[in-house]
This record gives sequence, C-alpha cells and structure tokens, in this order.
Amino acid sequence: MAELSVLNQPAKPVPKDRLPMPVQLAAGLEKLSLALKSRTWRREGQAGLGPLQRQVLTLLRSKADHSAQVSAIAQELVVRLPTASEAVATLERKRLVKRFRSHRDGRIVNVELTARGARACAPAVGIPNLLAEATSALTSTEQVAFLKGLMKVIRTLQQQGEISVARMCVSCRFFRPHQYAEAAQPHHCDYVNAPIGDHALRLDCAEYEPASISQAKESWDRFNESRTAIG
Repeated sequence: MAELSVLNQPAKPVPKDRLPMPVQLAAGLEKLSLALKSRTWRREGQAGLGPLQRQVLTLLRSKADHSAQVSAIAQELVVRLPTASEAVATLERKRLVKRFRSHRDGRIVNVELTARGARACAPAVGIPNLLAEATSALTSTEQVAFLKGLMKVIRTLQQQGEISVARMCVSCRFFRPHQYAEAAQPHHCDYVNAPIGDHALRLDCAEYEPASISQAKESWDRFNESRTAIG
C-alpha cells in the first residue's frame, strides 16, 4: 500500500528558475578549476612550487628550445612583468631555470628550463595526466566535440584579453581549414604538408607560428562556419 501511495503522488513541477546552459557549463568549468588548484597545492605547494611558478615551468617546457624571454612569459601568462620576473627569480634560486642575457641585445633577458625544472613539471607527475584520465571517459566523438568547444572558448577569452597567446591550430599560419571534402581529414597543415582531421587539432603546439590578423580571422570564419553548417 505504501508503494501505491508513492506512485499516486503528483509529479513535482520542473523548477522555472533553471540556470541557462552557458551558466551551468561555466559552473562546471569553475569546479574543475578549483579541483585542479587544490590538487596543485596538495602535491606541489608543500614542496614550495606555487601555481604561477608551475605555469612558468610548463610554458617553458612547451617551447621547442625550452626557453623564452621574461617579457614573453609575462605576456603569455597575462601577468605584470615584475610578477613574472619575481617568479622566474624564485625558480632560478631553486635551480629549476637559468637566466642569461641575449648575445644580440644585452637588455633582453632569456629564461631557460633546466633538467631539474623539466622533471619538476613533467606530465607524469602533473595535472595533465589527471585530466587525460578523466576525459578518457568520453567517447571518441565526444572528445573531438569537447576539443573543438574548448578551442572556441579559449579563442573568445583571447579576444577579451584574458588569454594573451593561445598556440592553437586555428590561429596558426600553417593551418588551412576545410581544404578537402574528406570528412575524416578535411584540414591541411602546411608545417607537415599533409591533411589532418579534427582529432589532430592542437590547443598548444610547439611548432605554432602566429598567422596575421587577417589570416587568423579568415581561418576561424571558415573553420567555424563549416563546423556550424555540419552541426
């Protein structure tokens, strides 16, 4: 009788104040951010490696020659030059990076990742593997859709000035979107001189070279319009 009583109860109305989807997605991304920050402090903060210091190491590791100017580090991490300089000085004291002046221009200070610094920010002990394990729960189709969605979010933040540099395919001078009718590999990469598919798109490519403003806009419009039409 108790079961019948439960079944006969009227259904509860759907809340009318349900949050818009963009707000819900933002809340989810914020939860991910908090979880990653917490993990960073638990695993690395105790060892004296703060979030900004790790960002500097990760940025240097992504470079082909593992080096960058202090001004470029500040620009890419969207922090003030004194803040970046302080982080670099701290990392140098820990022997994770080394600084040296340019032979061409003594006013330019370059920062290079040391072997010890490379080990400190290796993916095997860092955040990326945690995320890779979590995103592996997505199907192949979901992973590609998620990747393309992230590219659009990152580009929007870049346009708003929140992200200074994003080494993505869509803003690279080597990228040619939708050059082929082949659905599996519709794009072309001039760097490797070969067709590539959506699954091969990169958010952070070591071979990235920025396209001109006009080329980047044209590439994005072509990429985004085709994606919208297909979707």
